[in-house]
Amino acid sequence: MLKDLGGPSKSASPRSAFRSAGETPLRSAGTPRDVRRRRSVLALVILACFTLIVLDARRSAGSPVEPLRAGAAAVFGPLESTATSARQPVDNLRDRFAEMDRLKAENEKLKKDNEDLTRQLNTTDYTRNRAQELDNLLKVAPAYTMTPARVIGIGSAQTFSHTVTIDAGTADGVRPDMTVLNGIGLVGRVVRATQGTATVLLIGDRNSTVGGRLNSTMALGFVSGRGDVAGTLDYKLVDPKARPKVGDKIVTWGSSNNAPYVPGVPIGVVTSVTPNEGALGSTATIKPYVDPTRIDTVGVVTGPPARPPRQQITGKGS
Repeated sequence: MLKDLGGPSKSASPRSAFRSAGETPLRSAGTPRDVRRRRSVLALVILACFTLIVLDARRSAGSPVEPLRAGAAAVFGPLESTATSARQPVDNLRDRFAEMDRLKAENEKLKKDNEDLTRQLNTTDYTRNRAQELDNLLKVAPAYTMTPARVIGIGSAQTFSHTVTIDAGTADGVRPDMTVLNGIGLVGRVVRATQGTATVLLIGDRNSTVGGRLNSTMALGFVSGRGDVAGTLDYKLVDPKARPKVGDKIVTWGSSNNAPYVPGVPIGVVTSVTPNEGALGSTATIKPYVDPTRIDTVGVVTGPPARPPRQQITGKGS
């Protein structure tokens, strides 16, 4: 009866019943025999790898791995060489940029060093000359109490006066009617002073008159400026019979209370002598020791000569 109703026959297998229902049959994990076979193969592979490692560790010429290594080198060597060749320009470019940066930095350093050397070379003469002026001033300093100063300005030509401005003023003890000199000779006298600067009238100015003494005969006279750029001076002796000679040297004879001139400062040397027309005596032309166009370091005499007190002279009858 069941057969007639269309049910499954006894002869139909369970696999056929699943297929008829449209279901996918479960995959079998394999028999125990297949599992044992796979494990055996894996064990053999591991053993072979271990054997090759042991044999290769010997590093002998007869190593069975050597042909494999040679073959791999033959295959991958050209590829590695090609990759290295392709990478080489990139490495070279990177190295080139690094070298350019290094050369640029070195060039900047050399440029700075060259500028420093050029600056030192350009100022060497000035430094040497100023050091010489300071040295000359130090040699004169023991005879006077002085305040050192530098010339920082020159008088305007429109004023028709020969003056210079120095960087020392009342704050440094500088006052009007003080003697100004350098290591060579007389420069002039202070006519105005502020707290930080002072104006010095040069001996070559037309309004400048200095008492001068012939160093050889001790004859007295007056030194007057002509107002020219060279600072040429005229010298007239008090005694009209006295005649200076070419080559005579003239120094200051000093003033009352050492103002405006202290005694014994070199003024200049006689270069020529001209007789006065229609009168006795003569006029000498003097070249000053100090060039008014080349003054830099000066000293202002701010005190009496730095010397011990004079010894008193007593007569035989005292």
